[in-house]
Amino acid sequence: MNVIDKTLYHQIHPFKMVTDVTAAFIAVYLIWLHLIIEGLVVGFIPSLAISFFMIRTMDFEKQKQSKFGKYVKRYMGKGADTARSIGFLVMLGGGWFHLWWLIVLGFLTIIGAWLNGLVYKRQMPAESGQRKGQR
Repeated sequence: MNVIDKTLYHQIHPFKMVTDVTAAFIAVYLIWLHLIIEGLVVGFIPSLAISFFMIRTMDFEKQKQSKFGKYVKRYMGKGADTARSIGFLVMLGGGWFHLWWLIVLGFLTIIGAWLNGLVYKRQMPAESGQRKGQR
């Protein structure tokens, strides 16, 4: 499995998901307390460190072959990654300004990015090697 695939599939490993969710909520709490450096460190460093470690040392074939892996391959592109990042920044903004509704909006943005494939069914190119424009 190449690094691009590992980068994609490590996102759905339970260890990575627990790390990201836990770090995000602790970071929002720290930002709420206006501990900006601590909040940013907790919000980004564990996720980056775990990602680096996992991508370098683990095999994600089990995740790739799962239904969730197939879903991620099909629907979790750069747009979904961007939406998830924006959602996290909105959550941090909500923490800074003590606005619960903004934290919830950011969280729902992240959930929406993960679930976008259930709402917007994307057509996949034919497996037969057809080029663009050919029918």
